[in-house]
Amino acid sequence: MNFVVLMFVLAALLLFGGAVWLFLQARERDTDADLKLRLRVSGVDEVAVGQGSAVIKSRFLRAVCHLFWRTGSDIRPDAVVRLMLIVAAVALVSMLTIGPVYTLPLLGVFLLSFYIVLVQQSVWRRRKIVEQLPSYLENVIRVLAAGNTLDEALSQAAREAPNPIQPLFISISRQVRLGALLEQVLSEAGDIHRLRDLKVMAMAASINRKYGGSMRGVLKSLIVLIRQRASAAQELRALTAETRFSAKMLAVINVILFVYMYVSNPKYYDKMLADPKGGLLLIGSGSMLFLGFIALWWMLKGIDEGEA
Repeated sequence: MNFVVLMFVLAALLLFGGAVWLFLQARERDTDADLKLRLRVSGVDEVAVGQGSAVIKSRFLRAVCHLFWRTGSDIRPDAVVRLMLIVAAVALVSMLTIGPVYTLPLLGVFLLSFYIVLVQQSVWRRRKIVEQLPSYLENVIRVLAAGNTLDEALSQAAREAPNPIQPLFISISRQVRLGALLEQVLSEAGDIHRLRDLKVMAMAASINRKYGGSMRGVLKSLIVLIRQRASAAQELRALTAETRFSAKMLAVINVILFVYMYVSNPKYYDKMLADPKGGLLLIGSGSMLFLGFIALWWMLKGIDEGEA
């Protein structure tokens, strides 16, 4: 079967799965809207029925939910489960129609691409939060100087903060109002979003709650630390700019060469696909190509994560 036809079949199956997922999401939103309306009438805070990382028993599901939440999405764990079931159903149907030899590589490419997109989005969002954090903490210090508590200062400063730091600290403030300890909420948010500065704030808040002391000095030191680290990160990006550009070109040029060779001589690949050994060679070479791509992307990801 022609490779282009296989791509169209898999794309159609994925679009069908996406349509089913959107339908289920719409039904879930209608149900949530009715539930929140009843909670407002009853005087209960609707955040009480929100998502929580601690209640997720499965480690794999928790990791997938954290991956979505790092991008700023508020997807619920049950929606993630349904999404994974739809992908599994599409993969099963694809295996029965076009066979596992073609389905598994294409499914692997799709999942890898989707994972890379989510990780890149989370890296961008984390970098933006770190850039906004010093200004936000300065506002927190000004509110603390007026005699407010730390949780009140975080809540008031979050109202004037820009995205994406605003929804993060508004969520933290809501959980504190529901009765959670501030240091526990900050620590959990630091684990989910991989923000070391939130864990430092959690430690400082825990010490302040147990032994007292001024939080303004700790926050001022944290602001200086964040700005010094940002300056070092900019220097690191300048020193590694040539290496990162070379890695991106090495990843892109292989795909461009494959597309050019297939367009210029498609019968060559059709003959290889007709031969079982040729198909295995193509699968092996494609696997090695993607392993190299993953290695290059992992090195670039390490540089990006070192900045945040």
